[in-house]
Amino acid sequence: MVDIFGIVMAIVMVGTAVWVLVWMRRLSGKKKKKDDPQTHRERAVWAWARIVNSIHGAAGLGGMVRVTLDLEVHLPGTPMYTATTTWLVEQEALEYVEIGKEISLKADPQDPKYIYPNGSWAKVVE
Repeated sequence: MVDIFGIVMAIVMVGTAVWVLVWMRRLSGKKKKKDDPQTHRERAVWAWARIVNSIHGAAGLGGMVRVTLDLEVHLPGTPMYTATTTWLVEQEALEYVEIGKEISLKADPQDPKYIYPNGSWAKVVE
């Protein structure tokens, strides 16, 4: 004679195992995805910064110089914070990135380490 209770228990256990696997898979798919550079650029808002330190590299092709900047960033609605960024700056515009100068820029308020120059004289190194 067939044991009905055993068959029902086996079906319930298999169903429970399938449900747990499906539920775990759904939860694992809800991880936060990393934002792409375009998203950071679109979220960026106007800010200003004072240059604390400026390290210039050698001039490269196209007259661009790699400059690493330590900045005191003043983003509207947030306290001042320090950040480091690297830009490619035109040789003629190196006077804009001297220590002590204040510059206009854009920063992503959700991820403030993403800082972009305001002007065609510099490009961010990504």
